[in-house]
Amino acid sequence: MRSAFVAGLLVVFALLACKRADPSKEAEKPAAAPTGATTAAPAATPTAAPTTTATPTFKVGEVPAIPDGKSNPPQGAEWDQGVAVNTQGANSRAKRCTMLVLREWLNVYCTGKVIGYEKKEDFGNLNSDYYEKIVAGKYASFVMRLKKGVNQKIRICREGDRASLFVSWPGSADKPKHLALGQGPECDGSDWGAGYGKKGGGSFKAQAGSGDDSDDAYMKEMQARDRLLSQACEKGQKDACMMYCGEQSCN
Repeated sequence: MRSAFVAGLLVVFALLACKRADPSKEAEKPAAAPTGATTAAPAATPTAAPTTTATPTFKVGEVPAIPDGKSNPPQGAEWDQGVAVNTQGANSRAKRCTMLVLREWLNVYCTGKVIGYEKKEDFGNLNSDYYEKIVAGKYASFVMRLKKGVNQKIRICREGDRASLFVSWPGSADKPKHLALGQGPECDGSDWGAGYGKKGGGSFKAQAGSGDDSDDAYMKEMQARDRLLSQACEKGQKDACMMYCGEQSCN
């Protein structure tokens, strides 16, 4: 009896040994994680970020500080660094016009059915103190150097209305007090081309087909800014609407 019991145990041990030696069975067992280790989660599948087109915020600010000395007029996309300014009351600003200040330079840009300008005063010398570009029926652009103690004026004439610029920079101030571009009635045109007796003063009536905006980096930049204003206005930016169409909403 004892020998039979021992023989039975030997058979059981032999079967267990065979089971452990079977490599196919070992492969089925998952590897044990080391003590204290955590199993890393599978990496998340990267997803493409949604593509959005950022729209600049157009906010009319205060007149910025004007540095001493003279600089070359800003060119093209350099105007992106300019500060939008108009000290005219919000409800009486000129429609479809923008003004930017960068260093000592003022950029005035108005679109619409432009027919010319009148009552231009104290602008200085063309192509050194100021630059102008008029395309009849499209836009008028002036880039002018601001000067301490000099008050500059101009009326940009359009069919049905005008944009009147008034710059006031007292000699005792470190920056202009007023950079105002307001709206007004249509220019009367009684003194086209006659001038007004002041240095740098004058008037100009644009002729049909005058002006050309092809291959002009500056004008392309201004036109691109105009498109951005329109887009920003559509998205609810009231200041953009005021610049683009002269109202808090252009709908």
